[in-house]
Amino acid sequence: MAAVAAVAVVAVVTSGAQAIAVDANLPGGTSISVDVASPVAGTVVPQGPVTVTGTAAIGTGVAVKDTALTYVVDVSGSTASGCAAGTVLTCEKTAVANLNAVAAAANTVVGGVGAVVFGSGAATVDVRPAGGDQLLTTPEADENGNGTRDVVEAVDSAVIGGVQQFTPRSFGSGTNFVPAVQAATTVTDAQSQGRKVVLFLSDGFASGDVTGVAGAVPANVDYHTFAVGPGSACNGGSYNSSLQAIADLTGGTCTSVPDPATLPDVVPGIIDSTLTDLTLSVDGGAPTVITNVTPALPGTGPATVDYTVDTAALAPGTHQLCVTARGTDGGGAGTVTDCTTVVVNSPPEVVVGGPYAGQEGTPVTLAGTVVDPDGPSLSTQWSAVPQSGVDAGATCAFSAPNSVDTTVTCDDDGVWTLRLSANDGLHPDVAATTTLTLSNVAPQVSVSAPAGGTLVPRGQSVGVTAPFTDVAGNDTHTCTVDFADGTPVVAGTVAQGPGAGTCTASHAYTGVGAHNVLVTITDDDGASATAVVKIVSHVRAEAWSISASGLINLAKTPHATCPPSSDKTTASLNVFGLASVQALHADCFLDAQTGHTDAGAEVSSASLLGGAITLSDIETSCVATESGLSSSSRVGTLNGTPIGTGPVTIGIPGVATVHLNQTVTGPNGQRAQYAVRVVTLLSQEIVVSGCRMGF
Repeated sequence: MAAVAAVAVVAVVTSGAQAIAVDANLPGGTSISVDVASPVAGTVVPQGPVTVTGTAAIGTGVAVKDTALTYVVDVSGSTASGCAAGTVLTCEKTAVANLNAVAAAANTVVGGVGAVVFGSGAATVDVRPAGGDQLLTTPEADENGNGTRDVVEAVDSAVIGGVQQFTPRSFGSGTNFVPAVQAATTVTDAQSQGRKVVLFLSDGFASGDVTGVAGAVPANVDYHTFAVGPGSACNGGSYNSSLQAIADLTGGTCTSVPDPATLPDVVPGIIDSTLTDLTLSVDGGAPTVITNVTPALPGTGPATVDYTVDTAALAPGTHQLCVTARGTDGGGAGTVTDCTTVVVNSPPEVVVGGPYAGQEGTPVTLAGTVVDPDGPSLSTQWSAVPQSGVDAGATCAFSAPNSVDTTVTCDDDGVWTLRLSANDGLHPDVAATTTLTLSNVAPQVSVSAPAGGTLVPRGQSVGVTAPFTDVAGNDTHTCTVDFADGTPVVAGTVAQGPGAGTCTASHAYTGVGAHNVLVTITDDDGASATAVVKIVSHVRAEAWSISASGLINLAKTPHATCPPSSDKTTASLNVFGLASVQALHADCFLDAQTGHTDAGAEVSSASLLGGAITLSDIETSCVATESGLSSSSRVGTLNGTPIGTGPVTIGIPGVATVHLNQTVTGPNGQRAQYAVRVVTLLSQEIVVSGCRMGF
């Protein structure tokens, strides 16, 4: 009969449901199945190719036992000829045993078997050990329990011209196909299965026209004839009496087997099942063959294979993916199809905005846009990397790095690359970039010490401390200090961390005056800031009207010192045997704005050493300015003789030496001015109107 194609079976798994294999049966009853394991129906996938995986099988499921087999064995005299296994008859018996083993396997499609032997005549074979002549049994039956299947045991008892069990039969040893077909029809008529297959084995040519009996074979019976041995042929002699005619008239096939030894391997193929190929179709389009199949196809059943296949890139939307398994068995070809659906998701669309510009260390507002209408979820991320002109170690921080609207603050100027990425959980990151150009910002500096207007004695070191800040935390800084006294500008010592630090330096002034000290902080990009502090350098000074040392000691009286400024007056002073002095005055004034010092002392008259020395109109002055230290003095008269301002030394015999208008300088620039300094023979010293500076 003609092969009947099976109806394709399609299953669509609902969204989220576990995939289930689709099972069907080929025309011969063999099970065939296919399963799309992934993706499960309704799976959301990224745009692009989709990988489809699953399994397919043939002959492993429940078969439809709607096939019956009839073994027709040639026992004519010529089958006694040689075969690698003994004789042609022996090879025929082995072929029947091999085919029956396939029929008796699990999930076989064969529900019943029978047998015929023929020579000049033909006879049905009793295929059961039970009493009576029984035409039918099952392929796996072993009713007598001797370990050999009953139908195999019966056929194996065939001899030239007949069969010995279970009921003996005999006939002539010639060759005639007509009674063989008639006997086979007796068996097939008794079989209840819907499809019937006859295995017809012969090693020779026959007499008699078979077209009548073969043409009368019912449509559900197929004869597969085999011409066994080198002396046989499917269409030898007359076609009407040939094996080919039997096959043609019953919808079967004829196979020439020149080497009888190969017959046992060839015969089982008449009911073999084969998984021939797998194909994938998308949205009902043309199928493509799946080549990544393990084990490779075609494969003889029972067999199970795994497959993997990638679709072409799929556009956004819902798509149906169908895998079809194709197979054949003794009844013909058939297919089975399993389908799934996927929803192809569109990737996000990212607009980064910009280019942006701003200042280092200062927040810059960013406004990106991400559009992803089909989800399923969305995460965004900003990042920044240096592009050009950015110092090593610089970083940027985002106020909300996962928000499209945010601000970014970078700790160094230059050009940065900003990147906004979006991920919907399906696609790789989608990103867009732009630039952020930041200008440099100058640092800020102040002076914390000393306080403005601080008075510093000449020659004493003064330290300057200047804290600074910089909005750019990655900038480095240097500092210089100009002490504003004509000395070279010095480099200060910088201690700094991110965005802040201090500059320190020290200096000793050698002169007197007010100095606007300049502290300049410069960042590594050349921007600078300056702070100013006023420092006033000065000298200490004193003035007094009279003092004495030696046999008689007299403290400086009145004694004016500065700083701070002072002004002192004494109306008169009498020290017995030493001095009698009138109208004593001393003052010392320091100008805190300029550092100028003016110290002086006056005495209207004095009588020293019991009247041995008389003086009038005595005064002295010490002055310190930016020009240096200066001093002067004046004596009106000494013992009635006018003196003036010039220095002079006068000896008074037997009494003392008198130094008038004397100036004395020290090794470190100190200066003293004495209007009158008396040194007696006994080393008594008396000073009238003196001043000193820089001590």
